[in-house]
Amino acid sequence: SAPPVRTAPTRAPRLHGAAHPVPVCRAGASPCVGGGRAMPAATGDVARSIPTLLMLPVAVVGLHIAFGPGRHLAWGWKVYYAVVFWSDAMQVISLLALVVAAYAALRRSLRRTPDDELRVQEPVAVIVPCYLPNEALIIEGTIRHLLTELAHMETLHIYLAYNTPHDLPEAEAALQALAAEVAGSVAVPKPTGGAGIARRLVVQRVHGSRSKAENLNHVIPQLSEEFVAIYDADHWPDRESLAMGIRQMKRSGSDCVQGSTYIRQGCIIPRIMVSAEFFMNYFVVLPAMQEVAGTGFFGGANGIWRTVSLQQLQFDDQALTEDIDCFARAIVSHGFRFEFLPECCSGELLPSGLKAFWRQRLRWAMGWDQVTLKHASSFVGGGTSSTRKAGLCYIFFCRWLSQVCALFIVVLNARSAIQWKLAEPGDELRALHVPDSVYRLQVASFYGYCSYVGYAWLRAVLHRPCTLLPGLFLYFLFLPAYILLNSVLLAVSLLRVTTGCTGGWVVTSRAHGLSVRVCAEDKADAGQDEPLLGSRQTLSSAALSVLVVAFAAQGAVAGAVVGDVVGQHKVVAPFLYVTDGRMVALCMAAGVAIAMVVLAVALWAMKACRHTRARRAYLRACR
Repeated sequence: SAPPVRTAPTRAPRLHGAAHPVPVCRAGASPCVGGGRAMPAATGDVARSIPTLLMLPVAVVGLHIAFGPGRHLAWGWKVYYAVVFWSDAMQVISLLALVVAAYAALRRSLRRTPDDELRVQEPVAVIVPCYLPNEALIIEGTIRHLLTELAHMETLHIYLAYNTPHDLPEAEAALQALAAEVAGSVAVPKPTGGAGIARRLVVQRVHGSRSKAENLNHVIPQLSEEFVAIYDADHWPDRESLAMGIRQMKRSGSDCVQGSTYIRQGCIIPRIMVSAEFFMNYFVVLPAMQEVAGTGFFGGANGIWRTVSLQQLQFDDQALTEDIDCFARAIVSHGFRFEFLPECCSGELLPSGLKAFWRQRLRWAMGWDQVTLKHASSFVGGGTSSTRKAGLCYIFFCRWLSQVCALFIVVLNARSAIQWKLAEPGDELRALHVPDSVYRLQVASFYGYCSYVGYAWLRAVLHRPCTLLPGLFLYFLFLPAYILLNSVLLAVSLLRVTTGCTGGWVVTSRAHGLSVRVCAEDKADAGQDEPLLGSRQTLSSAALSVLVVAFAAQGAVAGAVVGDVVGQHKVVAPFLYVTDGRMVALCMAAGVAIAMVVLAVALWAMKACRHTRARRAYLRACR
């Protein structure tokens, strides 16, 4: 049998309306974060002030169009010029933030840390939530990896919290036997040999649970360790990753450190491509985003917390992405500090196929949209500082606008600049039928994009060149297709979230796992058969404004793609095509108009669906 488990204390109250004692700070320190610690004085003030720069591109674009080189352009070229100029301005801000992030990464790499400094003497908890029917074949390997491969941990307690809709005698008996094996041993050998170190495994079945959030909520109140890490059932963290995350948390005083992930197993081509995508996100994009927004975020797996901070929160079992929802509430209600540490790596498994991959990415997109609409009012009108509000708006609201920037930078600007450079040696610029001001902006954008690509390659060489360089080659080769796929995901997500047609809950199937669909009746208590906007009958004004921006951005992306295809014409030499910016601007305007019509229809459909559900509930009650 499993080792005895301490009696669980009273569950931490939900954030909605909950009150917590105000932490007492040391003299001379800045305001405390949740948990009673004092933040290092003014350490992040400069980074948190960066979001104010986001207002500059809007003002500069207007002034530049009115008084700059674009003032003499025809209206079509003027609109195209404005979008290109705006994307260039956002690109400059991102590159400046990337320089700051690169300097921080360089300092971390040059700072040699002895093993004594990495050693964690405080007790550390690791929570592994598990849906057993889907992960029965991989969970034991994950637990054994956590028990034997994590270095520099003096005391490590692993909590496996699993749920299953029906008994699985063999799998459950194997987990209990593993817990008894760990309890019966005096110590687990170190990965490099030597004296043993304390390990403990607690296996708990969470009866009545139907989600990862409920599994986490069951375990978190029981914890007494100082730090806690959360890993999914397929995650195998690197040997020193947990110690590195805890060390960074001690240095910075943050409440949560989010590490990076990569694909550790699977078919070679998908594995290196998805690993390259994760590398670009965690080592390039997200560190730059942190400098702009002034905060990182909690991404679920491979997140390391201070236990006292995590116990003030509770995961929402109705959220598709409970981690992002937890992050939003932690920032708005508690002012917790989050940061990224890309070097804190953990390997995971690929989804079992294209269908599972699509469902996983669609769930992520719908989860982000759900959290954005749910907390839109708090982001713009909460009690947090103006710089933090700007950072949250950048993280959640600018996701859709960044798709427009990415399309112009990677597809339109880069391709046009390359074609024009090929035409320049033998032809005059006038033969391209493109205004000189547009030409110069797109060439400058191309040079900025080359800097971005060069930094990514350099970072990959310094991290894991053998596995990352081939994947990065394929990633940048297919990046235009990836941007279009992401735009399709965002569009489908917005439609399904707005109308409430989210479909049945499907657990992501992994390598060696089983795909299991939970029927709508089983998920009724968790609210998964309800619209993802929650139980509110009407949208807040902030959420409605966000939907307008989101649909407009997706309409602009679709219009730009159509305009790029329709507006191309051959000039100068064979196989040299130039895009007519006036056609792109016209199609973008048409795309925005169509998107507004689609939004109106989606809102009407949402209202009709809610009325139908209410009527059916009334009829069932009458029977």
